[in-house]
Amino acid sequence: MSKTSAGFANILLGINTSRRATVLLHVAFWAALYCLYFYQSRWFTGDEHPRSTVLIALSKWGVIAGAFYATMYVLHRAYSPLLKLLLVATAWCLTIVSYDLVSYYLYNYINDTVPKLPTYFHNIVKGISVKGPWTFLYDRNAFYLHFLQLNIGLFIPVIIKLGRWAARSRIKAIALEKDNLKLELEFLRAQINPHFLFNTLNSVYSLIEDKDKTAAFIIVSLSDMMRYALYDAATTEVDVAKELAFIQNYIEIQQIRHRRRLEVELEIAPDLGPQRIPPLLLINFVENAVKHGVDKLRHDAWVRIRAYRDELGTFCFAVANARPVQAGADVREGIGTRNTRRRLDLLYPGAYSLQTSHTATQFDILLRLWPPHNG
Repeated sequence: MSKTSAGFANILLGINTSRRATVLLHVAFWAALYCLYFYQSRWFTGDEHPRSTVLIALSKWGVIAGAFYATMYVLHRAYSPLLKLLLVATAWCLTIVSYDLVSYYLYNYINDTVPKLPTYFHNIVKGISVKGPWTFLYDRNAFYLHFLQLNIGLFIPVIIKLGRWAARSRIKAIALEKDNLKLELEFLRAQINPHFLFNTLNSVYSLIEDKDKTAAFIIVSLSDMMRYALYDAATTEVDVAKELAFIQNYIEIQQIRHRRRLEVELEIAPDLGPQRIPPLLLINFVENAVKHGVDKLRHDAWVRIRAYRDELGTFCFAVANARPVQAGADVREGIGTRNTRRRLDLLYPGAYSLQTSHTATQFDILLRLWPPHNG
């Protein structure tokens, strides 16, 4: 497949990364829909009344475009499924009412002010005005006419959007399955018998326990970390306390490694409460703080880590670290953070935020996971 055809396919599926292409696609679609309504309206009003044709086409086009983007706004928000359903239903009911009222007043205005309109147009106005502005609520034929006209335009973009969402979800699922198979293969290649590993670590600990307390402490911490990585990380979710204990062991080993050069502050809120997260989700941020900050500083290296809940009950995990001044202003997102962000997109769509910021001497990252909605 050529780059051009692949790029066009990505645009149609909604997985392109070009905002310009997305905007052009939307403009092209709404221009085509306006042309459809223009030619339909000209059939109502005839060839001799272009101003009336444009007014009718614009009224239909504007109401439908507004309803579409209002629907998409609701669907993209981190609301519960029930709330989304109620909001979308409300938006569509308001759209029907708006469309009917706009049609009533506009059609009657044209009928009263424009001479020599086709007989068919007069019949339409009479049909939608038998009982005043709210005829569509009492007359089945009037309601059906408006409902059909509205949904010819509204269903097309909504169905296209939902189809693109389904295609993107399938592509993401295939990519995730592929990554999982790759990770599983790599794990099998690198796997050694866990019992042999832990028995060996215990043997080493017994040999050095009385001779080197620091080395013995490292062995215990390393054993705890590997036990978590081998056993707990095989599950879908773990309690955040286990992940934080893993991070604490990692920090203790790094402090021993860097001796007095590294200062670490780990603050875990006492009211953190239960929180289930995917295993090994948070450690990436701490590893990056050490790798890109501490390892490149000779003096005054520091890392501050906080796990807490904000006033809305949102779980927050913040990491700040010193960074060398000569690193410059350009801070690019590493592959570890990109993979974590992708993992969050798949596991918490619309229910998390991951913010990064930096100054000349400091880098900050903040992860927020929204509390689950009831209902």
